[in-house]
Amino acid sequence: MLVLSGDIGGTNSRLQLTEFQSSQDFQVKARGQFLNSQFEDFALIVRQFLKQHHLEQSAIERCCLAVAGPIVDGAVQFTNLPWMISERELQGLNWKRVKLINDFEAVGYGLDTLRPEALQVLQAAPKQPGQVRAILGAGTGLGVAISVWNGRHYQVIPTEGGHVDFAPTDEEQFALLMHLRKKLHRVSIERLVSGQGLVNIYDFARQNPLFGESEHLELKRELFNTPDKAAIISQYATVHHDPIAMRALDLFVRIYGACAGNLALTTLPFGGLYVVGGIAPKLLPQLMDGRFLRAYGDKGRMSNLLKTIPMEVVLDTEVGLQGAANYAALFLSEGV
Repeated sequence: MLVLSGDIGGTNSRLQLTEFQSSQDFQVKARGQFLNSQFEDFALIVRQFLKQHHLEQSAIERCCLAVAGPIVDGAVQFTNLPWMISERELQGLNWKRVKLINDFEAVGYGLDTLRPEALQVLQAAPKQPGQVRAILGAGTGLGVAISVWNGRHYQVIPTEGGHVDFAPTDEEQFALLMHLRKKLHRVSIERLVSGQGLVNIYDFARQNPLFGESEHLELKRELFNTPDKAAIISQYATVHHDPIAMRALDLFVRIYGACAGNLALTTLPFGGLYVVGGIAPKLLPQLMDGRFLRAYGDKGRMSNLLKTIPMEVVLDTEVGLQGAANYAALFLSEGV
């Protein structure tokens, strides 16, 4: 059985061809990545990918796509992308078995395929079999999912937890909230914990400099000329040690940690709290230097409880691709 799986984010689309002999016996045949802004719709990406690998559309027996947005009646209108994809549209490519799932739902279905080297421990604690898992990850946006044991396997529950309210924890973060409210009716946590979130935080730090801080003119020029502003800010914080960029990154890490702690309190994921997405592997030293965990565990009377929850960073950014492929095999064999 040849399965096409995809991880469709706000910036890039990644596709994978997997040949399954069974749900546990499979081989990845091909992968590809595409910049969404270069295509008018997703079907054009699919056609180009299949052409690159000399396959006809009819060769695909099953398709499962992980998408960055809420799925309603088998269709998704992307939050951070001017596309709509529907299962009905994909069935028009002569695929009878098609499924759209949330991108963090796919990550959840890929967790059990990860090798040990694809996980970096943030907080060591025993994982309790059959207990809830929680998944949190910043990238173009902020994704959240919950995974529960149904007696046979983990079943992943997608959420829109990235759009809960931002909860500042100190005076500087209160000032950051007020800064963002000047241009936004409502400030969700995704406005801070995401690629654009780091840009928002830097803009606040730049407009509210501490004594002795000044804007780096070369950084200003690079921000004007690049679409990936978050990467430039991170570079100036970690490599060039620019004071304003460093303060922005420090705020980002601490807000991310507090967000992880809130999710841990909400779900009690004794089966594991997984930090995923494209940003975490790039900022691994900053996540592991203590700031993230201090903010995560700063929960008053519940602080000791949070120390008992195992937490890891997923270093494999392709986990969603494999999770979507796994879901296709499970969905087809069990009718999930």
